[in-house]
Amino acid sequence: MARIKTYSNDLTVVAKDKWIGSDSQASWATKNFTAQSVADFINEKGNQLQSLRFKYRSTPPLTPGTITFNPYRANDVPFSSIDSWIVSNSQMSGPEDVSSFYSSPLVGSDVLVTQCADISQWAIYEWDSVTAVPNQKTFSSIGLSYKVGSGGLINDEDYFISLLSYAGTGDLHFTYVQGVPSTSWNIQHNLGKFPSITVIDSAGTVVTGQYTYNNINNVTLTFSAPFAGTAYLN
Repeated sequence: MARIKTYSNDLTVVAKDKWIGSDSQASWATKNFTAQSVADFINEKGNQLQSLRFKYRSTPPLTPGTITFNPYRANDVPFSSIDSWIVSNSQMSGPEDVSSFYSSPLVGSDVLVTQCADISQWAIYEWDSVTAVPNQKTFSSIGLSYKVGSGGLINDEDYFISLLSYAGTGDLHFTYVQGVPSTSWNIQHNLGKFPSITVIDSAGTVVTGQYTYNNINNVTLTFSAPFAGTAYLN
């Protein structure tokens, strides 16, 4: 084999081009790496600094790093038909919890959703609300208002969610659903303030209790008897 420096430079890189490297997951074995595989890696890992990245899944189970619906919807869902979705509290790139971002700065702001592999598939939504998903602590329910777009969600495709315009420090709010009857509700709202709280039981009756503000992002609600219901924080 000649010295590497004696080979001519390829000025037109295409997806199928290859180079040799070491695979850290296979005892550093020597392997070929395509330009496409390296681009996919950089795209997936690097863009997490600017956007949230999730994969759309139309069927169970709920898995980290995914977007889905309750109830589940088709393999191809037009953006214009979406007014809410269920999204993982961690994105595809790793286990870090990013759900605090869902409340602030996203609530009340406009977001851009784009398919990673095809930017002609895009939509702009107002991110209206975030609600905890009963019995699914690692997922959040997001309320959306569709504004404009083209295309839709396609099963097993990846999507970026980017902050398009920030609503500012307006009246941020959070809705918490307590699905299992309990005398103590621990709520992480991430509003960055001590919000006013209204609690409604499953029959639609306002319930009062003791509210302990642990800090500006967490509050504990204590009641004399266990029940299920909804807390509205403003």
